Amino acid sequence: MKKITIKDIAKLAGVSVSTVSRAINNDSEVSEKTKKKIEKIVSETNYHPSMLARGMVSKKTNMLAILVSDITNPYFNQLVAELDSQLIDKGYTLSLFDTQTANGIQDKKNRLTEVSIFKQIQENNFDAVLILGGLLDETDINPDYQAALSNLAKEIPLILLGRDLTHLSANIFSLKRDQRTPTQLLVSHMIQKGYQKLAFIGGLSNTWMTQERTDSFREILTENHLPIDEKRIINNNFYAKDGYEAVTRLINSKVDFDGIVAINDRVAQGALRALRDFSSSPQLKGVASCEYFPDSDFHIPRITSVDHNIPELGEKAIHLLFEVLDKEPINTENLGFPIPKLIIGESC
Repeated sequence: MKKITIKDIAKLAGVSVSTVSRAINNDSEVSEKTKKKIEKIVSETNYHPSMLARGMVSKKTNMLAILVSDITNPYFNQLVAELDSQLIDKGYTLSLFDTQTANGIQDKKNRLTEVSIFKQIQENNFDAVLILGGLLDETDINPDYQAALSNLAKEIPLILLGRDLTHLSANIFSLKRDQRTPTQLLVSHMIQKGYQKLAFIGGLSNTWMTQERTDSFREILTENHLPIDEKRIINNNFYAKDGYEAVTRLINSKVDFDGIVAINDRVAQGALRALRDFSSSPQLKGVASCEYFPDSDFHIPRITSVDHNIPELGEKAIHLLFEVLDKEPINTENLGFPIPKLIIGESC
């Protein structure tokens, strides 16, 4: 049986599609006689208006797009789950776009992938787009990508989590993430524990997050009058294999270190495995992480890490989203940053 559409209802009622949409939205400009006629046809045909049909006149569809660069990253799946649970309760439908660009942020193909996703988003009637990560994380954002982002913002409000790009458009709103405080908290803890020759591993050197965490690592060493050995700093990527590869390089190059600061729990897991495989005294090397992921609770040993409080970040993002949708005055400074929490594990 053919699915009834809004066009079919309009044809049966002898009115325009926009009139049907207005009637569905109980628009006062549609006469009671026409409304009743349309309601009767809707009931008889068992027609269920879609969000798009409801939004044709109100310009509001209750549909939101969320864009991530790698949904397998625990940060993204935690945050998306948090947004999903709260927004569905508020009557919103979410569409997830996973660009899978995290592994090659400077790759031209990845830039084209994200830009093509922007075009897909433009072709649909989303109320807003939440961009949680991707090529906007580059320290030097490609001009073509900036232009594509600005073009998208001409049609749809953009909520960016991570960094401030509000200068690109009045329709871009940013919720910044504090990368320095969690790193400072962790490195200070390791120094207090007696570690003197710390290495920093993981992250891509051309991303602002890696840069902020690495800079904070250097600052705390300097404040504590500890030497900074650039051979102990390896920025390669955000995955367990990168932690494994970084520690293997440290050991093979005979670099002296007594502790490792990993950019996140996944990298820390890879580091711990490499120490077991290649170090003659793995128990003497401390390992800790700048960013906690929940599945690390079950890792042996439990990893000393910093919880960035993702549920609170999700709440702040939703607060900003509704300020934007309700066209209220925006002041993201009032939202503040989630308070990080040091989690003491068994790894250092």
